[in-house]
Amino acid sequence: MKRILKNLLLCGMAALAGSLAAADPADLRIGDPAPSIASAAWIKGTPVKAFQKGQVYVVEFWATWCGPCKENIPHLTSLAKAYKGKATVLGINIWESQKEGGGNTLPRVKAFVKAQGARMGYRVAADGPDAAIANGWMKAAGENGIPCSFLVDREGRVAWIGHPEAMKAALDEVLAGSYDIASARARRETEMEITRPIGVAMAAKDYPRAVKVIEAAMEKRPKLKYSLAYQHLVALYHADLDRGIKVSRGILEESNHEQGAYYMMMAVFAVETDLSPAAYEFGKSIAKEVETRGLGNYMFTAMKAELYAHSGAPKEALAFCEEALAAAEKDPHATPANLKLIRKNLAKLKEIQ
Repeated sequence: MKRILKNLLLCGMAALAGSLAAADPADLRIGDPAPSIASAAWIKGTPVKAFQKGQVYVVEFWATWCGPCKENIPHLTSLAKAYKGKATVLGINIWESQKEGGGNTLPRVKAFVKAQGARMGYRVAADGPDAAIANGWMKAAGENGIPCSFLVDREGRVAWIGHPEAMKAALDEVLAGSYDIASARARRETEMEITRPIGVAMAAKDYPRAVKVIEAAMEKRPKLKYSLAYQHLVALYHADLDRGIKVSRGILEESNHEQGAYYMMMAVFAVETDLSPAAYEFGKSIAKEVETRGLGNYMFTAMKAELYAHSGAPKEALAFCEEALAAAEKDPHATPANLKLIRKNLAKLKEIQ
């Protein structure tokens, strides 16, 4: 549970790439034929140009810049080994250019996969620059965050959609022939109806309304508590800071002060530019806790720089951003995407000094 909580909290950060635009009704539903992956560029393993009837597939979408995706690589490898000969595991890279401003990202993805070696023990491919696969699967299903897995059954139908760590029960039932796809479709339709108003309220910046619909969704579906945590905090920090602080403290206690919980909160302060001065002061207190607990890294410092910039302290923001870039340049795990983002923010901060 602890690992699932951490990954779901981190998903709030990964979902920033897609933000929370108003959700359109999902075009891809449980029980529908699985979309094509014919346009994928295969990087590792035998290419899968089409789903073969009688075969079961796990299709996970990921990106090199996505921390939770990278944390999930060992899980997928274990899954591929445990279900060898029963189910085929595919990792398909998407949304790579969102952190790079376009261009050919395939060489970077290939280099990443090569560096993983045996740690990435399953077939791997990448979406093209037209995002045909991402649009056909993720956008069509109304999914905005990664990692996200789709289970394709022996009939070539989408049988399940969700976070990869919650997939095992459905996979076992599909393999055993006992999976009730009609009930699964009904459950997902209900959840989509519950969560769709959240995207509408957030896109309209109607944060009091967003708080109401998010908390109503959590009450109806308690399992949504973690996946909605980021949106919940964004809405509360805008609409009811006192409650936002209380909820934040609860999340930190429940997660045993996990780094991912702190970073999710820091991501809110780094992204939201219209919070109150009091909200940014709370953000600074969260930053101090991160430092006291020794949980910081270059990305934390980069987020702290944005927090200080939004709070009206450009000089401090510039110093923190320079510190973040220096640390990132020395960190062998710093991705080109993160380096580019920090450099972009640094240039912006220098302009406003």
